[in-house]
Amino acid sequence: MFRRTLALALLLALLAPAAAAAQDAFGPLPPSTPAATPTPAPSDDSNSLTSDLGGRETLYIIGGALLVAFVAIGVFISKDARRALPERHRPDGRRLREEGPHKHKQQAKARARARGKAQKASRRRNR
Repeated sequence: MFRRTLALALLLALLAPAAAAAQDAFGPLPPSTPAATPTPAPSDDSNSLTSDLGGRETLYIIGGALLVAFVAIGVFISKDARRALPERHRPDGRRLREEGPHKHKQQAKARARARGKAQKASRRRNR
């Protein structure tokens, strides 16, 4: 069924009307008619809205407000994260790294070092 549909689509694409293919996309463009472009009238530059809102002080106020907002959001997120941290993951200052959740890594490193030293000593004895 898929092959029939594909063959039919290919046949229709090949038998497309010659009028659509007769247009030359890379040929010259038809001549354009010159349209009369009106000249814009000069506008009045004494707009009260632009003079009130365009000051540097406004930009500083907006920047300061954004800075305060970002700092407040950061403080809120960090306090909430500390509050949600389970007791076993909280640092209490009395516990060493080797006694904490990474103790198994330290023990594995110590065992690997001991095996390496034993292998080196064995190689020295067998020379």
